[in-house]
Amino acid sequence: MSDTVGSLVDKIATVNGKLFATQDKLFYVRKMSFEEFKEIYGSSDEKLKEIYECFKTAADLNVQRQALILELDQKLVAIVSSAINGENLDNGKFIQDQHKTY
Repeated sequence: MSDTVGSLVDKIATVNGKLFATQDKLFYVRKMSFEEFKEIYGSSDEKLKEIYECFKTAADLNVQRQALILELDQKLVAIVSSAINGENLDNGKFIQDQHKTY
């Protein structure tokens, strides 16, 4: 089953939440001087690895977010194109019933 507009928006919202939480840690670094940063994160490999993982996670989430936005844009173009061509939009191609898992 391909993603619908709703499921793509849901995925983007989830990634945005994770990205916000990760960037919240990085904004703390933003307010530091280089000397403060070096004192806190340069004092041990463990601390340096911690901040590296935070930067890496933020970058990975941003790439994932951008890919989802592109996929959503492509889905919207497909819907609009189908509508312009007079296709029936309620044929299961763009809207799918929810499947209960209980």
